[in-house]
Amino acid sequence: MARPFVGRVYAFKALDAFVLIYPLYTVMFVARGLTPVQVSATLMAWSITAFLLQIPSGVMADRWSRRWILAGAQILRVIGFVAWIVWPSFAGCLLGMVLWGAKSAFTNGVFEALVYDELHGEGRAEDYSRVIGRAQGVGFVAVLLASLSASVAVRFGYTAILLVSIVCVLGAAAAALALPRARQTLRVGRHYLALLRQGFRTVAGAPLILGFIAFAALSNAFGGGLEGFWPIFGSQTGLPASSVALFVAAISAAQAGGALWAHRLREAATPVFFGLFALIGLLLLAAAGSMQPWSVALIVPLCGLFKIVDVNFDARLHDAIPTETRATIAAVKSFSGQVAMTGMLMVFGGLAQASSYRAAFLACGAAITVIGVGALLRSRLLKA
Repeated sequence: MARPFVGRVYAFKALDAFVLIYPLYTVMFVARGLTPVQVSATLMAWSITAFLLQIPSGVMADRWSRRWILAGAQILRVIGFVAWIVWPSFAGCLLGMVLWGAKSAFTNGVFEALVYDELHGEGRAEDYSRVIGRAQGVGFVAVLLASLSASVAVRFGYTAILLVSIVCVLGAAAAALALPRARQTLRVGRHYLALLRQGFRTVAGAPLILGFIAFAALSNAFGGGLEGFWPIFGSQTGLPASSVALFVAAISAAQAGGALWAHRLREAATPVFFGLFALIGLLLLAAAGSMQPWSVALIVPLCGLFKIVDVNFDARLHDAIPTETRATIAAVKSFSGQVAMTGMLMVFGGLAQASSYRAAFLACGAAITVIGVGALLRSRLLKA
């Protein structure tokens, strides 16, 4: 494995994740007067934008330069942060999240495909779960450091935090351009619709791939969807903004540990991950049921478990799909996750508005537990 390539991958993930506003943006929205439904609407705008653009981004990445797509995605996020500075209202918050959603769509599957195909070209495809897990770990360490910095910088106000975030995101754009030109991108010459049709045909005709995508979508719906609400969970327990940032830092540390350790379970049977998913739901039920400052200690490990599940299902999916449509099928996975996440956010916001944030967290914990236990029982029945 070429060490310079891996180093550039880690550098990009570090700069992509070192965004000081990340641990506090939903708290900022609440401070600006947004209601629970409006906060959910901004997160839904992010999710809807991401899933509308997810598959087009994957198909584009199977035809054109992946590093330029990654760099352009960062510029979209910069524009969104500028909107939050000059337009501090619900509409401004909404616009910023739309642009962040576009950034997510043009980053996730594209980045995964670039890394896998580069490793595959070096004859080291089996190292993908380790490299991508470590890359995610580096990203979460960067979020941890950003959260620690934000806990101090919050005294200077949200505008100052946003300005620093803009500088870091511009650095991520530069780091994207330093990534190698994806080997497979140079060889694929099909039209957009041809790639899209082949990607869907591959998924529809392979039950194994379809199963991986379905469970990964549910994991992403809850793991990714709840990520924006963890700061609100912390504030609902009575933590001040500076402590909320530290809480998010602890979550990032757990996610980093989960991502870095995930490859050690590469050979574990799939039902093991269904069991871990059910455990996540039980931890969330316990935390939301108590809703005290100490409850945040239950949230931290469940975020690490989400990453263990995600990294391993991502690796299983990439092992099962053909190289020529890798970015397209990875985008189908992300698309499915964004659709599921949008539905989850809609229900979460409605419950929080009608009842309380606590009720919404309890409902998510119950749903995750049922899904994990149901998948575990189904796998046992099929095996029998």
